[in-house]
This record gives sequence, structure tokens and C-alpha cells, in this order.
Amino acid sequence: MSKEAVLYKTEGNKVRCLACARKCLIGEGQVGFCGVRSVRNGKLYLDVYGKVAAAHVDPIEKKPLVHFYPGSRVFSFSTFGCNWMCMYCQNFDISQRRRAEGVELSPEELVDMARAYEAEGMTYTYNEPAIFAEFAHDTGVIARKFGLFNTMVSNGYWSDELVDYVR
Repeated sequence: MSKEAVLYKTEGNKVRCLACARKCLIGEGQVGFCGVRSVRNGKLYLDVYGKVAAAHVDPIEKKPLVHFYPGSRVFSFSTFGCNWMCMYCQNFDISQRRRAEGVELSPEELVDMARAYEAEGMTYTYNEPAIFAEFAHDTGVIARKFGLFNTMVSNGYWSDELVDYVR
């Protein structure tokens, strides 16, 4: 499943991705640095929308958060790709894979899974959530309707537009 991205603008015959601070300028048929945001027919698409690379139930203490819902469980998931290329990444097999693949799951299905595992929140993690922001956003909106909190484990290399979007 692929979905038109929200975080972009057109510049002439190219598209400027606004998901992260790289702000890739991407031509027709090309893919951004992250490997998962591509241009087709003059529009930017999130090629990993609905494609989950990893999903686990984790204790919140596993996340780099201090005194945030102590003792709670979070449903953590990721896609593939990243806006950095760190050779030391502990999740390199996920973050450095620049392909649109994974298990097809909708935002609704992810929230249903979190609730079935009795998780109190959702965490967008294992790779950089900025690159799959629209997928995380849609999942987060549904999760909030069911009273789940949302957290992101990020490298922080975001655009101002992304900060406004996930707010």
C-alpha cells in the first residue's frame, strides 16, 4: 500500500519533501534519501504507508523517556528506511534498508493489535518516524480516540513542517 504524502510541495517539475530537515528535491520517478518517499505523476508518495517492518510490545522504560507513564506497555512499530545513514545503528537492518516492503497493516489494524495486547500507548520507533510521518500520524489519531498515548523515538532531524504536522 502506498499513499500520497502530505508533507511536500511542488517546485517546477520536481517535488520538495518536507518530512525531514534534508528537504530532498525529488524528480519524477526518483526516491528521496530515506528510500521510501518517491515521486510519481508529480506527487510525492509514502511508499511504506501500511508496510510494517517490526512490531513489538515493549515496556515504556525501554524507550528514552524519563518518568513517562512508568510501568506502562507500548505497542512499538516501524517501517523501513531512515533520513540518516549511521554505520553504528543498532537497527541497521531496518533503518538502512531502502525498500518499500513489510507486512501490510492499516492504522486501524495496528491500534486493534495494541489494544488486544493491552498496551497503554503507541511508539513509532526502530527507524526514524519522520520518514513515515503520515502513517504514524494516521495511526496516532486513531490511537488517541481509544485513549492510547503516542510517543516517537527520533533522531530529531525534522523539518518545521513536520513538527507542526505531528503536533
